[in-house]
Amino acid sequence: MFMDIPASGEGGYEPLPPRCHSCKQFIEPGAPTETVAFPVDHEHHLEDLNGLYHADCARPYLSIYRAFDMLSRPFF
Repeated sequence: MFMDIPASGEGGYEPLPPRCHSCKQFIEPGAPTETVAFPVDHEHHLEDLNGLYHADCARPYLSIYRAFDMLSRPFF
C-alpha cells in the first residue's frame, strides 16, 4: 500500500526528476532548461514565477523578466 513507503526516502527508490514550473511535466536529464529568477517585489509578487522550466516553457516568462527589467531602469 502507498502508506507503507517511508517518507524519509529510504527503501532504494530513485529520486524523481524535477518538474517544469509551467507545464508540470518531468524534466528529463539532459533536456534544455532555463531558470527564471525574478527579484522579490512585494507589489507584484513575480517571485512566485521563480523556478526551473523547460527551455520552451520559459520563453514567455523570460520575456516578462526582460520587460520588467527594462521598465525598472531610469529613462535618462
